[in-house]
Amino acid sequence: MTTLDIVVFSTLGEAFRAYSQALATDPEASSNSVSLARTAVLRFMVPGLGGPTQTGKRMTAAEQAAALSFLDSVPMEQVATLPDVQRQVFDSLQTAVGIRKTNRHQLRCFLDWMLEQRLAKAVAILEAQERQQTKPPKQVHQKPAYGLQPQQWSAALRADFEAFEAFCRSPLGLDIRPATYSNFVGDLSRLLGWLHHIEGEPLESLTFSRLIPLVPLSPDDEELTAVQCFLEQYRLDDAGAEAIKEISALLNRYFDFHANSLATQRAIAQALLAVAKFVYRAEIARLGLTQDWELNRVPVIRRLRHIYQERQDAEKAAPPVIDHASRSIPWEEAVQSFLQMRQAVDTVIAQCEQSRRIIGKKKGQPKRSLKRVGRDLQRLLIIGWFIVLPPDRNRTVRELEMGRTLLLGQLEGVLFTPAERLPVGTEPRWYIYLGEDDYKTAKFYGESWLEVPDTPLGNNLGFYHYLNLWIREYRPLFAPNHEVLFVTTKQGKKTAQGEPQGRGNLTQRVASDFEKYTGVPVTPQRLRPMYVTQLRSMGVESHVLEAAAVALRHSRAIQNRVYDRQPQPEKIQPILDFNLQLFELIFVAEEQPLPLMEDSQIDFAALTQEQRELLQKGLAHEAKRRQGGRLKVSLDGL
Repeated sequence: MTTLDIVVFSTLGEAFRAYSQALATDPEASSNSVSLARTAVLRFMVPGLGGPTQTGKRMTAAEQAAALSFLDSVPMEQVATLPDVQRQVFDSLQTAVGIRKTNRHQLRCFLDWMLEQRLAKAVAILEAQERQQTKPPKQVHQKPAYGLQPQQWSAALRADFEAFEAFCRSPLGLDIRPATYSNFVGDLSRLLGWLHHIEGEPLESLTFSRLIPLVPLSPDDEELTAVQCFLEQYRLDDAGAEAIKEISALLNRYFDFHANSLATQRAIAQALLAVAKFVYRAEIARLGLTQDWELNRVPVIRRLRHIYQERQDAEKAAPPVIDHASRSIPWEEAVQSFLQMRQAVDTVIAQCEQSRRIIGKKKGQPKRSLKRVGRDLQRLLIIGWFIVLPPDRNRTVRELEMGRTLLLGQLEGVLFTPAERLPVGTEPRWYIYLGEDDYKTAKFYGESWLEVPDTPLGNNLGFYHYLNLWIREYRPLFAPNHEVLFVTTKQGKKTAQGEPQGRGNLTQRVASDFEKYTGVPVTPQRLRPMYVTQLRSMGVESHVLEAAAVALRHSRAIQNRVYDRQPQPEKIQPILDFNLQLFELIFVAEEQPLPLMEDSQIDFAALTQEQRELLQKGLAHEAKRRQGGRLKVSLDGL
């Protein structure tokens, strides 16, 4: 691979716009650097390529726009000819020597910058290839399939699951989300399958009562005498204690089977806790236990809660199974990967359009090529959703539904107006709206609104261009019968084309795309800590971190404990810097005593410049600590 093989920009127009933006944001560039570059390229180069020419003494805004538009049609292969092209324009205009020298230099700066971009991309590709070659082979710890399949359920077990589902979905029961119930079914099926395949228990014996035996909490016979009632209660307590021993022994054996997975241990404890509430629902109602804390009066629930808490604490305290660094990349690299994907999609779209012109209007474009564009465009948008916005959870992106959680219109305060009701000429915006059933932490944070930005992506195109292109032209090719934004684009064994994206499918696509461009299979779950770590590393102010927590729909405590993966030296550095400032302030005070007035207060007007600067620095740091960096401290006028 040579540097010349690297494609950074598809046209000269795209390259020049990027160069102009780089000059405009470069603090070391002169104030007229963009203007000089435009003169060298648009006035003294574009005419030589066959583009529009300047008619007056200065290029008008319309002439500049026309020249830029022309450059969008010039391929990058002509870069090598540009110095000769500019010289021909100089000769035709009989340009003075001094002007020629200035504009040759400006063109050379533009060419050198494009070469630097190629070199930078080549280095990034080589580094990604090196990571790909040197990364350790995947370690597969998967156990052989042992879960109990639905077709293996006995009639009694099937009835248990049906009643359990009704209890889980009911507002009077557990009132949990379908995804949580599905997780419970998977965990319980694996436990039951383990009992059958590993422990050797017959299928007929596998019911919920095998997992959680029902032992009445108290005698339910009003005709018993006091002595009989006491003896019966003693017997029930003894039977309950024995049942708890059996459940604990069962879980301990299952935990040994999954000794390397604390997450699995915690998950089955949580599922059995739900089953215990289901099995004891009649007893709970009989005794009038309405509050959650009152359920601790049920011994098996109390014991399972203790086991669940133990497993959860152990999982939190344990080092991560997969090291964060080995499955993460710097946030800037994630953004660059997204932009590279955008360039690839633009290329595929251009090839498709060229093929359409060759084939002609009569035959039309082959559906296979259009669907290929659609697949690539959807993958770009999925990655983009995690990049142009603070990265959301897999579920939010996967379940985006037009007209329900993805809305087009305008939000003013708390009032949303759909696009079809906006006044003529008002540009609608895309928004994500999540209700109480649409995201994990909705019970704590309520409904959520988030505007989708039309982030510029080059070629005068923004994120909305690709989103609208997918919705209007390419999504319909897969014939979905629903309004979920992202769909399956290929026929699979378990999925049909056009169905909503599944959790595993979306995760796999994201990881696959990042691995292709960076050599690291970054999953949606890893993007959130990558983003927070980037904010922390940049030293953003407290109110920015607060806004990020709101956008990510979690607390600052979770942000600090779970998502911040800064190395310890980076976390410690701010206090080291502050200690140095404090030492400097004290040292200067010792060398140059602070001037005091008669009341022993500092005479600010008599401070030396060095004392004022150090004192202001210390006060600013304290203000930032107290009020999140929003208070500016100044000693001017004192």
